[in-house]
Amino acid sequence: LDQRAEDHPINVDEFKDWLVQSTQEHGYVSVRPAYERSKTIGKRSPKKAEEHKYAWNKSSMSQGLRRMQYAVRGDVVMRADELAAEGKPIIYTNIGNPHSVGQHPITFYRQVLSLCDLPAECGVDHPNSTQLFPADVLERAIELRNIVGPSGTGSYTNSQGLAGIREHVAEYIAERDGHPAYPGDIYLTNGASAGIEMILNALISSDHDAIMIPIPQYPIYSALIARLGGRKIGYELDEEKGWNVSREELERRLNEAKKSGFDG
Repeated sequence: LDQRAEDHPINVDEFKDWLVQSTQEHGYVSVRPAYERSKTIGKRSPKKAEEHKYAWNKSSMSQGLRRMQYAVRGDVVMRADELAAEGKPIIYTNIGNPHSVGQHPITFYRQVLSLCDLPAECGVDHPNSTQLFPADVLERAIELRNIVGPSGTGSYTNSQGLAGIREHVAEYIAERDGHPAYPGDIYLTNGASAGIEMILNALISSDHDAIMIPIPQYPIYSALIARLGGRKIGYELDEEKGWNVSREELERRLNEAKKSGFDG
């Protein structure tokens, strides 16, 4: 910051630039150059004005969002897309996407989904349904259709998710863990990422709130913590012990965070 101020007073925009850069993750690499040169995202509109002339720009936007980086969709992936566009063989391992690397869809799930979406007379109530679909598929589809109700799969559900599905989840947890679980305490989310975001949104209220996350980690943890203005406290997983974590490591990292003035 002192170097920037050698020949002129620092304005607000320059200070925010410096603040974002100084608080980004170690090893941060901006994806903007890769994004600008990418030929795989499609045609973009020509720039009509300088960035600072827009009401929403890098200074007025969320500075947490500027600091955020999501490696799963970052610079390496953009470069891989460029190479793939050139005809080079690429195996993507940045995200759980088995179909993209050759795994065939599981027939049972596809058949059940189709019967849930189809009108009853074309699916579960069709006179030839037992010839078109296996018995276990029909049984599961009928059960799910009863849970969904007459409004069908295209309608909104209870905010926590369909009650019948939550009952199944509670039964599974109780059987697995040997501990009672209750449908009213269960929330169904649109995948793990949505659930993680909901929890972190509720937990982080200031830049003194710290979240303990494993190292190595799923990158959405650090990305969302940065976006929400929280602090990341990493605890190391032990490869020699099957990537487990010890109580001692957790307590050591927790005590370090408390000494630094963070809230947990």
